[in-house]
Amino acid sequence: MDIFLAEHSAAGREPMQTIEVAIVEPPADVKKRLVLADGEPTVVRRRVRYLDGEPYNTNDSYYPLSLARDTEIMRPEDIARGANQVLAERGFEQVRALDELYVRMPTPGETQRLQLGPGTPVTYHIVTGYAEEGRSVRVVLNLLPGDRHVIAFERLRLPKSSE
Repeated sequence: MDIFLAEHSAAGREPMQTIEVAIVEPPADVKKRLVLADGEPTVVRRRVRYLDGEPYNTNDSYYPLSLARDTEIMRPEDIARGANQVLAERGFEQVRALDELYVRMPTPGETQRLQLGPGTPVTYHIVTGYAEEGRSVRVVLNLLPGDRHVIAFERLRLPKSSE
């Protein structure tokens, strides 16, 4: 079960999500991060996540079609073991990720998709996942409404070695 669904169900909330899958030419920022040739298609899994019937966030995951073809990634349903595991089974285990956070006002389409009130900012969270050899294998575009999310980071400073 998706972590989002499991965590919120355990907290007594009513989570759900819609999933749409399409083969598309990716947006320029995704194409750049996946290092795709002109015209090279991607598979996108577009999700809207809801809590108690209200849109909570969006999560659009892009994969090179060459990696996702003939896998569960192509189906509009939850992937119980996760898309990262599907890629790992095909020899493209994600070993690192780069997170980028941008705070901005939503586009009209984003406002509609998330049913946002006037003046609600969003955090645009881009995650680029990389396989061992440095190849980017996935780009996730998350849209997090400012009135529904807290973004927290915990840092641990390791002690300097005594060598």
